[in-house]
Amino acid sequence: MTIHQTRTNHLKSLWAEGLWGKWLGIAWFALTTFPFVRDEFWRPDNESHWKLISLLPQWTFSTWSSMTLALLLAWVYEASYRSTSKDKARLSIYEAPSPIEIIFDPNNRQSRFWSIEAVMKPDNTVSHSYYRYAVAIHNTGGRTLRDVQVVIELTGELRNSPSVGEFEMLKEQKADLNPGDERFVTIFRWPYPAIQPGMLAGTSAKWGYGGVKISVSAMDTRAVVHTFDFDYTKEPMLSERPHDG
Repeated sequence: MTIHQTRTNHLKSLWAEGLWGKWLGIAWFALTTFPFVRDEFWRPDNESHWKLISLLPQWTFSTWSSMTLALLLAWVYEASYRSTSKDKARLSIYEAPSPIEIIFDPNNRQSRFWSIEAVMKPDNTVSHSYYRYAVAIHNTGGRTLRDVQVVIELTGELRNSPSVGEFEMLKEQKADLNPGDERFVTIFRWPYPAIQPGMLAGTSAKWGYGGVKISVSAMDTRAVVHTFDFDYTKEPMLSERPHDG
């Protein structure tokens, strides 16, 4: 996403910095405005009733202006420094290698990566069965990843819409991953038996279905994309592509 930057947006980002100098500047502005009005436009007849006036220094307008400009420059410098530091910190996150790792184990330890699941009827009999396939999302970094989401799509020529994977423990489409966390995400379900009438086969299946593309994103983190070869006539249906690094 490209953020359109304008001078107004830049000033807003500087003002957003919570500096004490910002409020000191407001107080200074009020303090300088009052003696300017006092000296140029209005002075009470009885100054003893306006004790605040006698407390204000009798500086010239140029002195007030010079000090105001100095405070303004100091605030702009500090606010710009802090804003730039935050931008560089965010940029370093995107330039660094992503801590997201996508794992699929063809050995299917503990049947976590694929299994045959049953859908039950209200009378507790089996309605139908399906293959469930999942990948593990591993946070290899040292910070918590926020709003991790997994998007899956077939890369073949048949028209299909991307879908969002479900984190199996939470039954949610988004999750936070602490450093070292590994969470399983269901990426697709396939009919059981795997070969059904009307399905594409052979080279047509490769053309129509293609591979399985998995995109994992998180807040303030580079997205990771991994594409597996797909063949529903084999077990497992997913396999690594030779050119994937």
